Amino acid sequence: MTGLAAWVAAPEAQATQLLFASLRCGAALAVLPGIGALLVPLRVRIGLSAAVGLLVLGGLPLNVPADLLGIGGLLAIAGEIAVGLMAGLVLHIAFASASIAGELLSQSMGLGFASIIDPGGATNSVLATFLGLLLWLLLLGMGAHLRLIELLVASYTTLPPGSDPLAHGGALIGFGAFAFSSGLLLALPVAALLLLVNLLLAVTARSAPQLNIFSIGFPALLVAGLLALPVALPAMVVRLASIIDGAQDQLARVLIG
Repeated sequence: MTGLAAWVAAPEAQATQLLFASLRCGAALAVLPGIGALLVPLRVRIGLSAAVGLLVLGGLPLNVPADLLGIGGLLAIAGEIAVGLMAGLVLHIAFASASIAGELLSQSMGLGFASIIDPGGATNSVLATFLGLLLWLLLLGMGAHLRLIELLVASYTTLPPGSDPLAHGGALIGFGAFAFSSGLLLALPVAALLLLVNLLLAVTARSAPQLNIFSIGFPALLVAGLLALPVALPAMVVRLASIIDGAQDQLARVLIG
């Protein structure tokens, strides 16, 4: 009732506080794969940011600058956006590992021609899109989205408005290497089989030069990849789950320290 009375007594001041409290989550959602794309309407993203802002206002004492258009207010706004961008960047890098694995396998299987247009404006291969969607399902199933909201709310205690937004930014160093290595390990089971098929095709072309290796090679690689994917999928799911766990740990280091 007290919160409702405050909104009735001073709606403009409460709306300003809500806008300021929504900046951190809004910046994180802006770079989050899937949600930050054009596939999710802008109104939905604003609504999610405002919902997290209400949680912050209801549970934590938030020090909102009196003049948001002054130098101090603009610096505080920039700091809030920087913290949110770092949080979203962690998950963006984690999703890049699925994209790396998908692009590697697509090129190896000859599916590089079969690309689809991402609503966000990018062009991804079929396998990269599939692995990205699978990573999203695992993220939601493991509750990592709730962990993200929890860490964003908790970050107002460790990184309050007006503090150095890059205080824990050094934790991001090296996470790109983790995502790259995870992408390679994710693609390794199928890529190893495709490498053996390529070696077999090379030996066949060497022993039978009159054979048109291109008419045999592309179907053989495609069939081998399609047969290997269902077999390797359980191991790939375990690797994707470890990527999500690593991203959650990295989020905690970036936002909490």
